[in-house]
Amino acid sequence: MARSKVWKYYDKISNNTAQCQLCEKIIKTSGNTSNLMKHMKTHPQIDLNNNESVVMRGMFKRESHGKYHSGSGLVIKTKAEPDNFIELDDASCQPVEQAAGESVIFWTTGETESAAETVSAEDIIEFEPKVANDASAEASTALFEIPDLPLDDVEEVITNFHSNLDARVAGQRSFLQNMAFFVCRDRHPLHIIQAEGFKHLISELCPGSKPPSVDELGTYIYNQRQLQASKLRQQLAGLSTLSLSCAVHTKPEERSYLVLAVHFFEGLEKVSRTLSVQSLPEHFSASQIEERMERVCRRFDISKTKITCVVTRGCRRLEDAVASLLGDHRHMPCFGDLLNTILEKTMLRKEIIHFGEKVRPYVAHYLDSGALLWQRKLQLDVKQCPLSTFDMLERYIKYAPHLLKYVPLEISPPLSEEELEQCRELLGVLKPLASSMRELSRAGETSFPDASKALPIAYTLINELKKHRSSENQLTYDLRMVLLHQLEECFDSMENNIQLAMATLLDPRFRTMPFFYSELASHYKKDLCEIFQTHAKPRVAATAQEDTDENYDIWAAYKTLSHEKEKHRQSTEPNDQDDEISSYFDGRISSLQEEPMKLWENLMYLHPFLHGLAKKYLHIPATAVPPGLFTAAGEQYAKLTGAYMENTLFMADVPFNEWQ
Repeated sequence: MARSKVWKYYDKISNNTAQCQLCEKIIKTSGNTSNLMKHMKTHPQIDLNNNESVVMRGMFKRESHGKYHSGSGLVIKTKAEPDNFIELDDASCQPVEQAAGESVIFWTTGETESAAETVSAEDIIEFEPKVANDASAEASTALFEIPDLPLDDVEEVITNFHSNLDARVAGQRSFLQNMAFFVCRDRHPLHIIQAEGFKHLISELCPGSKPPSVDELGTYIYNQRQLQASKLRQQLAGLSTLSLSCAVHTKPEERSYLVLAVHFFEGLEKVSRTLSVQSLPEHFSASQIEERMERVCRRFDISKTKITCVVTRGCRRLEDAVASLLGDHRHMPCFGDLLNTILEKTMLRKEIIHFGEKVRPYVAHYLDSGALLWQRKLQLDVKQCPLSTFDMLERYIKYAPHLLKYVPLEISPPLSEEELEQCRELLGVLKPLASSMRELSRAGETSFPDASKALPIAYTLINELKKHRSSENQLTYDLRMVLLHQLEECFDSMENNIQLAMATLLDPRFRTMPFFYSELASHYKKDLCEIFQTHAKPRVAATAQEDTDENYDIWAAYKTLSHEKEKHRQSTEPNDQDDEISSYFDGRISSLQEEPMKLWENLMYLHPFLHGLAKKYLHIPATAVPPGLFTAAGEQYAKLTGAYMENTLFMADVPFNEWQ
């Protein structure tokens, strides 16, 4: 049956509620469209039979004084963006005057609407927060939206929910909170709490406690998501710059999902948060992805001018969507996916497949043998995870000489001495690549590695593969040359990606070092100098705040004196370092152990202009998905499908002390 035309003007929130795109009221649907049709009568300007009409979100949204916006203003107004790749929007840099013909992108719904305006309580019609649990195709393709309640109203809902819990069972609130955190942080499906083993664990650890039902746990997580989404929206509204990552996850014979995350600095700490997980139609297009990205940005008050770039992984349609939304110059491919693709192709070479097919059953036999010591040392690989196949072979090669001494098996060793040596040589070629992927995974399950690491890692990989090995045979040489050719092809486009280049140049740990083409690095430096001289008006460099007697810090005073002395030296000694650009790039490379923004704590006094740019580019991630997805741990993520998935993934990034 064809979908009702009235849905053109609504976003489906749950099985029983929908939000009007015109006035953003929440309407109770009760499983049909009767209330939706009745509500449309309050907008007589809209002709439901006009198939060419364009929906303008919020055009009839109620203002604080009781009036409505007129429909004459544009909801989204887009012009061509300036060609210059640097926007001086930080407080430490003076903004550039906008020339005639250059662009601005407006995302507001009217001249008087504030960036943080939300739907008020009077705009909610028969709304009760419930978790969506609709298995129909219509629900699975709808955009998952969060009711846009004021923060005070959301906190009141949470407080009432907690009061009901405490009234029913003493301590139930704390018990439910801990269980919800466990499910969300480790990305478990909610039905794990119904498993017999889990129930036994709870009964042993918490005698007398009764685990909540899936619906109770889902409702609790849903309420927490509402609260955290409102807080995150307010936080993002106050930022001047951020970056996004976007990926499409598709499982065989199942629906595809679009995952959008945001990355920004909170003080010196980089924060990454999942914004949205949305299902996609079976045959989705770039325009459908773009539409979903726009809706999420509007929902969280993210203007296009704030977005430094979008990192994508998954398909060409994602890149086309970003190009249409922001332009080609604000897109960056996922570096982790690039390395994973190269390793995946390599593990499909016939010689690697040959060794894998021989070793795999032998390792499986050992794991089933009861030899606990070796069960901890050996491991089987995981499908669609090439790094796990490398780990399986590497561990077997390492421990093969000792296996038969401790646990002799009836089956013979899978590889001869000659094959062991050949496999060892091939893995030696792949080791730098595997090490690079582990480095990207070091960021953790809920954080993303820095984009500034991508060029240094690729640069080092290429130099390692260029090293000639006198004893290598033809098979090993061929593998090394194939990897070298693939990486060199990728590196050229990486160096020419402005976002990636700027992140690397502005990271004090790397600066201009990881560039093969010195002319290109010089070109970027020249661009920075020209913009600095043209647009950065003279200003006093940042200075440390004076300490009061109560919190006086001797080392803070020393830092201030040392910076003053260094500035005096540079101003009196004759040298060519007549601006902060040259002095920064001529400085020493900083320690690799330090976080880049913590290094800028000291550098900002001498390089305030570059410090402002660093805050714009250093939050860009090197990958479009959490790094665990490139390892065997990523299998846990793939289990999250169906109902509650969106809430679970949204809350997975929230620290425990922020749960309420």
